Amino acid sequence: MGKSLQPLRVGDRPALQVEEMVVGGESLARYEGLPVFIPFGVPGDRLIARVISTKPGYARALIEEIDAPGVAREEPPCDVFGVCGGCQWQMLSRAAQAQWKKAIVEDSLRRIAGISPENIVADCLSSPEFWHYRNKVHWAIEHTADGWKLGLFEPRSHRVVTTSACALQHPTLTAAQHALEAALETLQLTAYSEQKQTGFLRSTFAKVGHRSGELMVGIVTREASFPQANLLVERLREQLPHLTTVVQNVHRSAGNKLMGPETRTLYGPGVIKEELNTGPTHRPLTLSISPVSFFQVNGAAVEILYDAIANACGLPKEGPVGTGPHIIDAYSGTGAIALFLAARGAGKVTGIEIITAATNDAAHNASVNGLESRVQFITGAVENLLGGLLHEISEKQTIVLDPPRKGCETAVIDALLTHHPERIVYVSCNPATQARDIKRLTAGGYQLQRVQPVDMFPQTAHVECIAELRWSPNTQI
Repeated sequence: MGKSLQPLRVGDRPALQVEEMVVGGESLARYEGLPVFIPFGVPGDRLIARVISTKPGYARALIEEIDAPGVAREEPPCDVFGVCGGCQWQMLSRAAQAQWKKAIVEDSLRRIAGISPENIVADCLSSPEFWHYRNKVHWAIEHTADGWKLGLFEPRSHRVVTTSACALQHPTLTAAQHALEAALETLQLTAYSEQKQTGFLRSTFAKVGHRSGELMVGIVTREASFPQANLLVERLREQLPHLTTVVQNVHRSAGNKLMGPETRTLYGPGVIKEELNTGPTHRPLTLSISPVSFFQVNGAAVEILYDAIANACGLPKEGPVGTGPHIIDAYSGTGAIALFLAARGAGKVTGIEIITAATNDAAHNASVNGLESRVQFITGAVENLLGGLLHEISEKQTIVLDPPRKGCETAVIDALLTHHPERIVYVSCNPATQARDIKRLTAGGYQLQRVQPVDMFPQTAHVECIAELRWSPNTQI
């Protein structure tokens, strides 16, 4: 008789050797040909793992003993690594993280897009800072008999895990976390219960400018009325010398969205400033970042990412050859990419963003940097506006796509295949959905030129990718 299709059962403790890292951040081993997915494994590990679930065609297991570690295994510095849900790869060396992030991108292109990645996917660009790089953290809160706890949720639970010094967040944010915990002890507040829909304080957050050092602290509340707001500000100012502003976000609705639609400033200007270098011959950009603004969480690496985007758009550091292109920045947010491209020599940049507050922030940032004559921002859904813009613009066009993790809407791909702009620069933090969209674009007449991974999220399995595609009608099918 042949081998069983399910050679493992829940509770079994097989000896395994880890082969590779896979999408999602887990490691992969095989037992009698059966794939076994193991969190926190490292390629080359020889280990004993306890099977926790089996499905048709694969199993999942947890490490119980490591008999011989893989060469890339390192000791995680964080005392809650493996319990906190903030990161997955602290046990992997820096070189191995870059290697496996590139491999995950290559695997997505091969499996999903049907494209051979050889000579297309570049080596992963490293973050200048490997630890303590996060410039924004949103903390879950919990109030127990021992006091207030701020931290992140344990995976697949609502249990708050906290630590005295997170290895990923900027030290200024760790100081803000401890200051908030201490300040809350002096206030008469109740913690929000999602199940009961009661309580006042839902969560807290903070942002810090990587270059400016300016600090924003925010609290998310279920109600607008906050009689103790001045006392909270007083307590925070006593402990945080870099504190620039304190804000309150009002989130009345049920559900697990992090923030609501209304934000109030309790102290300071309501924004922090950040500065971006755009190249040795270009003036730095000054950006205002509001509580709801999206900005890359790795301030140390954002210039590396934006520089790679500019290069893919034909805007190298020394400036474009001839007249710069007209660039449409789809999903433009508060305009950071659009302004960076304008500063690097784009002839014109048109941003599309669905959130009105973000469009307003983008227009303000353009004005502050003297770029309002070369950059415009339009409020609306990309899927509704892109086709019309492509029809109106007569000169050669470059499109920058930076969609959410779910990728582009079908109507966006349809518009690109109808109007076929010369160049598409697709920025994504999800290699799988990016590969799905690349498959449609290449089937419709585009040729994938290059993919540049950037390690914007060290210690995690996430990777940012910049894919450059060119219209190549001879390949259209």
